[in-house]
Amino acid sequence: MILRGADALLAPLRDALRDVPADEADIHVHRRRAAITRYSHSSIHQNALSDETQVRARAIVGKAVGIVQTNSLDPGDLRRALADAAELAKKSRPDDGWPGVAAPEPDPTVASASFDEATSRVDAAAQASAIAAVCAAVPPGMRAAGTSQIEVTEDAVANTRGVARYAPTTMAYLRALVLSDQYVGSGYAEDLSMRVDGLDPVGVAARAVEKCARDRDRTQLAPGDYAAVFEELAVAEILRIMSITGLSGQSVREGRSFMTGRIGERVTGERFTLLDDPTDGHTIAPPFDVEGTPKRKVVLVDRGVAKGPVYDRASAKAMGARSTGHAADPTRYAPGGHAGNLVMVGGEATREHLIGSVEHGVLITRFHYTNTPDPRAATMTGTTRDGTFLIEDGKITRALANVRYTMSALDLFAGIQLLGPQRLARDWWSSNGMGSIYCYVPPIAVSRATITGSSPL
Repeated sequence: MILRGADALLAPLRDALRDVPADEADIHVHRRRAAITRYSHSSIHQNALSDETQVRARAIVGKAVGIVQTNSLDPGDLRRALADAAELAKKSRPDDGWPGVAAPEPDPTVASASFDEATSRVDAAAQASAIAAVCAAVPPGMRAAGTSQIEVTEDAVANTRGVARYAPTTMAYLRALVLSDQYVGSGYAEDLSMRVDGLDPVGVAARAVEKCARDRDRTQLAPGDYAAVFEELAVAEILRIMSITGLSGQSVREGRSFMTGRIGERVTGERFTLLDDPTDGHTIAPPFDVEGTPKRKVVLVDRGVAKGPVYDRASAKAMGARSTGHAADPTRYAPGGHAGNLVMVGGEATREHLIGSVEHGVLITRFHYTNTPDPRAATMTGTTRDGTFLIEDGKITRALANVRYTMSALDLFAGIQLLGPQRLARDWWSSNGMGSIYCYVPPIAVSRATITGSSPL
């Protein structure tokens, strides 16, 4: 992909803002180019390429805010968008909580560069080569399906107070679902990185094949409490529930968060520490948010003690705090701050050590269609998928039919026994384009997970 670059994106924004008919204004530009190759039955069947630019213009008159969206970077179109936004503001009710647009400020930390030039230039042939490596590693009697995705984004923000920021990012993603031709069974694995050379197609295939080979002669698991090993994808799914229900300043303020009234108190076990850290070199994030505020590392839970949420400018003003640089696209996320780069502290336990620590329990690869019946308790419910196994005396002994799990994330993390090394992962929703939460997380062994049901064999 040819980047437009800082000058090409920021110059028209500065031009349009020069004579804006409003007291304040800002413009955020997000360009996303996504190249997706899909395969099934060990054969590529679709290539798709999208290159989209979204522009949000805000104009503030007094304390009333008007917003107009467009996809044009023509300075004339931007000026018209700002003028229309100003007219909307004049007809709108004042927002007494309006915090003002962001002021220029230096980055408090050196944000990691989430951009790799080689990844931005990956073509369809290279994506096909990665898929070919996956398929070649799948043995006879099995077939592979999945997706290869290369994503390049550019973000730019400018406002009437002099903020002018630009940053590109890259993302490389490869997943494989391996199915058996002879029996009902499936295995799943994926890799996610800022760099295309961070993907291991053969390793992805090997992990998926190993699970598929075990996933035969399934048995049902009776409802009850079990010790469990959650692999990284499953942990990311649980953290997504915590993010959308309880990690924003707005949710704390409105009483919807597990942190409400409990900041400074123990909310889960001592082995659980969670941060939102867009500056961590393992994650993928521009160094500023959609308001132009530099992103900061935020300790959310420290050894089980709630420390506080992330903020955008409005929620920070309402809570008497400072924005942490976590404003997000309001068309996709609720206002108040979005924790989208979660880092959970891990350990050194190997997969074999995690499994070996369980006398009688379950191994869970990932979840599917998770939701929360009780946001205040960060409760999660969902079904397992593509690799659920019975563990007995520290060994995987049987394949299990998919189970439903319902339990508070706080209760689950209170029972952490062991932690493995961290790996970058996303929840099911984010991997399928319905959100954006990156999680640098470990696999974990826990003393109690509540299984509420089992699917038919």
